Amino acid sequence: MSFFGQPQSMRYATHGTLLLAVLFISGCAALGRGKAHEKELRRAVLEDQSFTVEAVPADAPAHRAASLRLAAEGYRALRAGRAEEAEDRLEKALSVDPRNPFCYLYLAEIRFGEGETQQAIILLHQAEVQFQGHPYWLGEVYTREGLYWESLDLWDKARSAYLKALEHNPWNEESKQRLE
Repeated sequence: MSFFGQPQSMRYATHGTLLLAVLFISGCAALGRGKAHEKELRRAVLEDQSFTVEAVPADAPAHRAASLRLAAEGYRALRAGRAEEAEDRLEKALSVDPRNPFCYLYLAEIRFGEGETQQAIILLHQAEVQFQGHPYWLGEVYTREGLYWESLDLWDKARSAYLKALEHNPWNEESKQRLE
């Protein structure tokens, strides 16, 4: 007997079964895509960790290489507690290449250390723009932003920043801990 020759109740049951089958299959496919996406994101995050201010790519244009070297000097000065020297180096690096994301990130740390939290957040927003396509570093930017919002007792904004950090890097332990 054909589909159209079936009683109406049978046709609805057949539609329902067909709909469930389609939903089941598409759900399985979505799970597969979800796992593939997670695997791809993990690969990108791990690969991104090797993208540092200390590692100048061999194929970098001269101005980018010079800016990264200056930023690396600034980063080392910052870690050694020489904020004034770090700021000088980072600003010079920005004058050579205003698209160097590390400069904005580390200048934000300096501003935050000086108690200029709002200015630090503005610099982080610029780092965010320059780090597009780098999930590890976007996670770092948003984690710092969360910390800065916390220091201003703006917990909703801090939580939002930590959640963004985990969207880009689900393995960001500091953001996970801050959300607990």
